[in-house]
Amino acid sequence: MKQWLANLDPRERRWLLGGAVLLLILLVYSLAWHPFSKEVRRLEELVAEQRALAAWMEQAAREAQRLRGLRARAGNPRAGRSLLALADQTARQDGLGSAIKRVEPEGQSKVRIRLEGAGFDDLVTWLEKLQVQHGVRILSITIDRRDTPGLVDARLTLAEGGT
Repeated sequence: MKQWLANLDPRERRWLLGGAVLLLILLVYSLAWHPFSKEVRRLEELVAEQRALAAWMEQAAREAQRLRGLRARAGNPRAGRSLLALADQTARQDGLGSAIKRVEPEGQSKVRIRLEGAGFDDLVTWLEKLQVQHGVRILSITIDRRDTPGLVDARLTLAEGGT
């Protein structure tokens, strides 16, 4: 091989050496640099996604803390009152008094309620208040619309102790 290289014209040797250097550069680029830079871009995108997820999780954690604080400040406002009495009283306070058709206990810690012709917005607001301020869970709910817009019939079962 050395003999063959030595027998070449100096101009041919330069061309051959230049081609070998160019081939070496192309090999280094295609086998090392390009895959490396491609992986760096992929990892940078992954880091950006993870940062966005972390920011969302931090916001969700702050919201959960805020809601826990609201619940803690509310304390146990129904101390000494049964779930039956709480549901009846709060429904009347929230404008659902005329819609209440039946409130009956179901065991020690559950109550079934039937409402007819209740305002949908009032119903939703009342249920949110029961959950957030009083820690009441909604076990089941069936809502049927009426012919009058905004009014519904509802059957629901509530239980003590929300999570």
